Amino acid sequence: MKAILYLITLLCASSKQDTLWYSMYLQGNKVGYSSIVLYSKPSGYQIDESNYMQVQMLGTLKRVLINTSYNTDKALRISSAKFDMKSQDQKISGTFKVVGDTIFLSYASGGGTPIERKILVSEPVFTETTLRLYLERNPVKSLKVALLDAPTASVSEGICELISEKSGTRTYRLSYQGTETRLTIKNGSFVREEGPMGISIVRESKEDVVEFAREIDITELYAIVPNKPIRAKDYLKLKLTGSLKGIDVNFGPQKLLDKTQNTIRLEIKAPDIKCSQTSPLSGEVKKYLEPDAYVQSNAPEIIEISEKITSGIKDPCAKIRALNSWLFHNITKAPSVTVPTALDVLRERRGDCNEHAVLFTALARAAGIPTDIVVGLVYQDGAYYYHAWAMVFIGGEWIFVDPIFGEFPASLKHLALSRGSLEKQTEIMQVVGNLKIDVEEQL
Repeated sequence: MKAILYLITLLCASSKQDTLWYSMYLQGNKVGYSSIVLYSKPSGYQIDESNYMQVQMLGTLKRVLINTSYNTDKALRISSAKFDMKSQDQKISGTFKVVGDTIFLSYASGGGTPIERKILVSEPVFTETTLRLYLERNPVKSLKVALLDAPTASVSEGICELISEKSGTRTYRLSYQGTETRLTIKNGSFVREEGPMGISIVRESKEDVVEFAREIDITELYAIVPNKPIRAKDYLKLKLTGSLKGIDVNFGPQKLLDKTQNTIRLEIKAPDIKCSQTSPLSGEVKKYLEPDAYVQSNAPEIIEISEKITSGIKDPCAKIRALNSWLFHNITKAPSVTVPTALDVLRERRGDCNEHAVLFTALARAAGIPTDIVVGLVYQDGAYYYHAWAMVFIGGEWIFVDPIFGEFPASLKHLALSRGSLEKQTEIMQVVGNLKIDVEEQL
């Protein structure tokens, strides 16, 4: 019933003659569709966009509906926007306003306290949707942009460049956050977008876009099977081959051995943990005690539960184990489609690896342990899958911790590709769908 309501909402909201319809594909499998209605106004345009997506995650069907309304000037640059996203796991709403070189963002999950952010930009603000509409009307050679993504409340600076023009067809390369997307404009109309991980958006008729051939499991779609099973306990040497732009593997227990344009060799060693924190922390490390928009380590609820879990514990390693154990036993493990914040996860008490990582990071920072989020892959059941976990700074070293598996230290089956906020997921998108992993040595 919920899926039918989502579908009815989308169709009713966009049942206008001038509606533009697009299908969304993952490696040739349809996973969703969108509709766009453009209204002309004296000051510019109002653009109403609806996106509906459905995918399997670990055998569970997940559906997402995102409704966004943009106001733009005549050049289709964003001046303000509002959106709401609904899935079985989360409801998010937000507003955005551009004033000069500053974007003011306010968004909230469910009935939670709104998160307010200010982001400085040096380029005109577009979304991928408004950029497509702009390119339809303006055959530019090159354009620098600030790309707004409403559901994650993030902005990325990028550049859109014309790379070919022939017989009324223009092809552009959009580069941002280490990824590349190709956009095709034919006879003045956007027809296709090809992005990382085999993601594509294709303009189609209304009748075609609402048809789904079959449900696909997104976790299996991007599984990477190495040349040998992973059995390492103490040492693992890997060779990565593929599109490796934006990847960082040289941190924590991982060491970069050599790198070319298309290959990386690295080793991963089981850490020798020193359970002490006697040396003063450097400024570079201290920043991993600070809160951010997703990791609200200064929130009273986070501080209260962190202090309760670690009460009477002095040893840093014992604190980490206590926090890890609490998450493992108290947060229900379930596939989720959310943009998680620590407070949301603490209140809902459920989620997948992203939710566990963000909450553990907040609780550990509140306990005085420098902690960061890690994104990459984990080996399980014969293949590597996308994963997120955490790492803590202890005894002068960064050590991986995986709260969804209850591991401290995390096993050598973890392959980190980036670190930082969960926004870093964007940086590894280019890699996950185009990566080969070879085991060269393991102990």
